[in-house]
Amino acid sequence: MTRVLMGDFSALHRLGLENILRVDGIELMDVKGPDVLARLVEALPDVIVLDLDKSATDDLVWVIVHRFPAVKVVACSANHPMMRVFPPLHYGEFYETDLDPALLASAVQA
Repeated sequence: MTRVLMGDFSALHRLGLENILRVDGIELMDVKGPDVLARLVEALPDVIVLDLDKSATDDLVWVIVHRFPAVKVVACSANHPMMRVFPPLHYGEFYETDLDPALLASAVQA
């Protein structure tokens, strides 16, 4: 089972993403708190899903991929129908793809 931690999203975006990710094989972790890094340390997820549109996301991704290289990061944009996937152990390399429910679930599970 893939353990997924959600970053900070608006309530509507969070609900939509959670509905997409509620599929077999994905466990959405319920770890509360304002600090994503502290929640990551507490939860030890396989994947973290972040809001690509937030200004601090690039810096946060850099910290995660260098401090927690085994964690996959998927950053989704609400402004553009796209996402960036930072595979584990690639230290910041990423690929971009369309933000589509099936592609998002696949990126999180792969």
